[in-house]
Amino acid sequence: MKAQRFFWPLYILLLLGAALAGSEAIASFIVPSWPARDLRPIEVTSTGDVSYNDWALRDRPRSFERPADVRFRSILVGDSFLEGSFLKTPLSAMVEQRLAAGGRTGAEAINFGVSATGPRHYYYRIKNVALALKPDAIVLTVYAGNDFVATPFGGWMRPPIAELPLPSLLAGPAPRMTWLTVNRLGLSEFGHNNKAIAGEFEQLNEWLKLPADERLDRVVDHLKRNYYPRLSRETIREILSRGDGRFWTAFDKPAVNREFLAGWLLSGMVDWETGSWTVPRDAEEADRLEGTAMVDETLSWLVAADRLAKENGVQLAVALIPVGTGDPSYVDFWRPWPRYFSTSLSADARHRRLAVKLRQTAVPFFDLRDDLGGVPGTYRLTDGHWTERGTEIVAGRVTRELLKMRRN
Repeated sequence: MKAQRFFWPLYILLLLGAALAGSEAIASFIVPSWPARDLRPIEVTSTGDVSYNDWALRDRPRSFERPADVRFRSILVGDSFLEGSFLKTPLSAMVEQRLAAGGRTGAEAINFGVSATGPRHYYYRIKNVALALKPDAIVLTVYAGNDFVATPFGGWMRPPIAELPLPSLLAGPAPRMTWLTVNRLGLSEFGHNNKAIAGEFEQLNEWLKLPADERLDRVVDHLKRNYYPRLSRETIREILSRGDGRFWTAFDKPAVNREFLAGWLLSGMVDWETGSWTVPRDAEEADRLEGTAMVDETLSWLVAADRLAKENGVQLAVALIPVGTGDPSYVDFWRPWPRYFSTSLSADARHRRLAVKLRQTAVPFFDLRDDLGGVPGTYRLTDGHWTERGTEIVAGRVTRELLKMRRN
């Protein structure tokens, strides 16, 4: 009887193990190799001037073994600001160019920028991949617009499955199946950020070529049909027509800083401008309403990343990336949509509070508000990322910070 009692549980465990091993073997023919699968939850392809290496990063080819001529190896960790999908040259390449131009040859600035990721990803990206490159320095960027998290370091339980490199119950025994499942089911942060409407991005940007009235009609109909069926067309049209059609002027820029029309932007504008919840009207109100939200939780991940780096003999510095509230052109552009712009005011309040908190820790950091504040034309108007000019300014600051770290 005892033998029978143990047989079935053991049999089920063996069966599950065999199924998992078989699935993992099959998945190995489908999913990207390591470290690409630990760095990015979606497959990417090089197009035009935007090229990706075999690690699925927007960077030149890299190797784990340090090249013989490299005397200083740094890694830049962050999100879409580092990936720079709309830039001719990503930040990491600009930094390398500046180091070389200043006679600091043999210096690497490796791009670990992956869109739609945040502090939890940054920590595990450093732990699972970056440290294996044995860098001398790491610059960890934190964007005020969407990098604040509600769960502190150490307070996050492993779920059954999570986007790599985040740990999960499935990730340990079956990392390939984990990547495949997250990818196919849209469970990544990237999958959560966009409503799945086939061909939406291409269609919206094709409509930009139409005469103004026809373009507006198409966009209004699209938003009512796919996002806001209960709102009147007149309400949607009024929001998108404010400021004598100012919104549409953002798409008249030359190719070097071309802006793109996205569904998330349009739906966000309509959502906030028709909302009734309380929003800040200025920086003081934002500080009172939003200044403490998620600051301590986010800080805990930065402290943990700094501790992890120190334990491995690596210098780490946090770079705080502000929202566009310091760019006069950006602020002026969004005046007709005060409720939508209030999201930037709230993010800036959290940014300022995080800077204060960081000064109370031993974590080295620098605030890019000091470099970008008051300089017009540094932020893209629609998606809020840096323009070429903004990226060049940041590249100069990051280069100077790396030179300080190199001397230490």
